[in-house]
Amino acid sequence: MAGNLKKMEGTRMLLGKQPARILLVDTSYPLFTFRELVNDLCQTLENVFSVATNIGGPSRMPFFSLMSLTQYPELLLPLSHVKNNYSRIQTSITDLYDGIHDKGQSQTEGRGCIVQGIQEACAHFHRQMKTMVPQTGGLCNQLEIILLTCQQGQRVQKQIDEAIMLMNLENVKRIQVVVFNLGIDYPICEESEIVGSQNSLVSNISNNSSLSGGLVDIVNLEADALSLQNFFNSWLLDSSTESEHLHIILPALVNDEKNVVIKCDLRERILNPAQLPFYGNFTVHPDSATMKTFPSTSKALGMSIPIYKIKILGLLSSQDLCDSIVYGMPMIALATNCWKIDWDDLEKNQQLFKALCYKLVEKDQVLIGELENPVSNRSRTDQEVKPNGSFVFLPAPNGTLLVKSIAVQELLLPCQTGTSLDGATEESLDLISSSLHQVEEFDSYNPLMTSSGLYQCLKNKNKKPEPKQQKRKTENNTNREVLISSSKYSSNIQMTGKAPRASPVSTSVKRLRPLLNIFPTDL
Repeated sequence: MAGNLKKMEGTRMLLGKQPARILLVDTSYPLFTFRELVNDLCQTLENVFSVATNIGGPSRMPFFSLMSLTQYPELLLPLSHVKNNYSRIQTSITDLYDGIHDKGQSQTEGRGCIVQGIQEACAHFHRQMKTMVPQTGGLCNQLEIILLTCQQGQRVQKQIDEAIMLMNLENVKRIQVVVFNLGIDYPICEESEIVGSQNSLVSNISNNSSLSGGLVDIVNLEADALSLQNFFNSWLLDSSTESEHLHIILPALVNDEKNVVIKCDLRERILNPAQLPFYGNFTVHPDSATMKTFPSTSKALGMSIPIYKIKILGLLSSQDLCDSIVYGMPMIALATNCWKIDWDDLEKNQQLFKALCYKLVEKDQVLIGELENPVSNRSRTDQEVKPNGSFVFLPAPNGTLLVKSIAVQELLLPCQTGTSLDGATEESLDLISSSLHQVEEFDSYNPLMTSSGLYQCLKNKNKKPEPKQQKRKTENNTNREVLISSSKYSSNIQMTGKAPRASPVSTSVKRLRPLLNIFPTDL
């Protein structure tokens, strides 16, 4: 038992335990009067699930359910797997869109359904989990309920606080009430009493001291497509807090033997395009980026791949380029030396390239461009629509351009802002200062002076293993010969009634002698 615990100390769960999510949409007045908001809501939901259902690796959203709250809770999508289930989810979103326009209710009729919807969501989760436990292995045992409403946040929270006292909240992780900022004057409560952030991109969640004990969170969200997309994309992030992701190890202090260890969580800034279809449209490479391995050398030589064409969209100051949105393998662009190009055209092209690098370095600017998809010979109806990745060209004084991929809207994930640096205590500052004082200062970083041990690891990986299988095969052949000789011996006794001479046994032993001599050399 102690050995297993020791083994698990340096490990963590992949993506942690992601909760199942049930989305409740309050379709009562005045939501159906804001047609643009309804369109943005359904469009952004389709966007996030187009990614969640197609992204590789473990599921970032294991289960999802959708309910519409009109006069009564209407289950549009039972709790279902998200992976590879886009068609079913899209159908439920379409039903939601049609229902908002066709079944809009008055403000009085719609309020009483919120509590019923939360109760039905909890009951539905417990019913579904009884049948899904064998499939999930008990990893998905938490529920997160998200309520989208145009009603006043404090009023909705009060209703929930009174109702959850009689509800089974054993597996409920959080009830999140998202209130759209529509600029409506509420007659009972002041607008300033609504708890939450006014940030249009990243909505801060408030810890409410209510009867729910912090279970209910109120989020104020601007009613625009960008805020909605940012909110729904947060479902793609790892929400588990069961383990840290990274240890930063600093030298120990002079009077201490233990290293200074800072434990961190890692947050993705963008989605990895390699986990999505159309990866080749988000990267450039001399070889085909879409093929990880070639079938054979002959087939690879006979293949043709398109020439990349990147259309420049604008100029940007290098100081305004954020490193967190630049990703991928860096490539160096040089003026071509293709021998098929006419000599005069080749010389002119080289001069243009040098002039471009010179002007970019002089103005301290970079180029932002978009990949143009190659035109296929197929008809437009049969041609598959592909995305257009964006790239940045960074100039260098040696007359080259560094080409890297840059994030686009579909890949961007919500950014969680860090804490202020002003809050560090004097004790922590002194401890880190003493530890950093022992770290060597580099004048520059030379990768040629830093080895990862890759060569030796590859050599060890390619070494042939010891021929243990041959030894096992030899032992099996020996046992088979002994069985054959013993069967012959018993059959002779049955036929003649006398035991044969010992020569067959002697022969079998002679056959074993050369095989036994092989064993010491195999070890």
